[in-house]
Amino acid sequence: MGSWPPLYSPLLEAAVRLAAQGHHRQLRKRSRGVRDCTGDVVPLPPDCVPYLTHLTATACILARLGERDEVVAAGLLHDYLEDVPDPVGHERIRRAVGDEVLELVVALTETGREHPDAAHSWPARKQGQLDRIATMPRDAVVVKAADLLHNLASLRADLETASSVTAVWGRFNAGPGRQMWYYRGLLDAIRRRLEPHPAVSELERVVAGIEPFLPPSDGEITRS
Repeated sequence: MGSWPPLYSPLLEAAVRLAAQGHHRQLRKRSRGVRDCTGDVVPLPPDCVPYLTHLTATACILARLGERDEVVAAGLLHDYLEDVPDPVGHERIRRAVGDEVLELVVALTETGREHPDAAHSWPARKQGQLDRIATMPRDAVVVKAADLLHNLASLRADLETASSVTAVWGRFNAGPGRQMWYYRGLLDAIRRRLEPHPAVSELERVVAGIEPFLPPSDGEITRS
């Protein structure tokens, strides 16, 4: 029987700590409009979902894929520069987990969200994300696939159990037509970089499972 690699990773410990500190009190979209989510109730009500659950789930997917600690750490921190109001975020990530993880997080970070008209620039920002996948480091594409897989699997689970499918789609800044345009575009871009890959196969199944929950027409252009 071969020897096990070390089971404790100081790198992952540092990534978990920084993710938990940075995203403290941030919640998933499904928590919007739920009373008591922003209070000091302990434990939180079931519908109040800490954002850290998404980061942890993304990291778990990467670990199950057998990815290196640096890639798993990037999964834990992939939204830090986008969502944490930290003016020294780049340097904080560098000090905590090193240059390689920082480079992956930078590659995964969406730009343009700070624009004053960010809501109206949604299609341009998302198209920019799709275009960037072609030149991302492969490890960053794997993180993107894990990120997307958890988001879509969570969305499908909510759609399957919700009393109002419309309310689930209403969490997003763009309607279901535009959302699905983006999800399909991400799948296509990831497929071109990674296929064959188990994450691609699972993404295809999850996207197919969401299709039945699309409204017949939401009045939006779904293809650019």
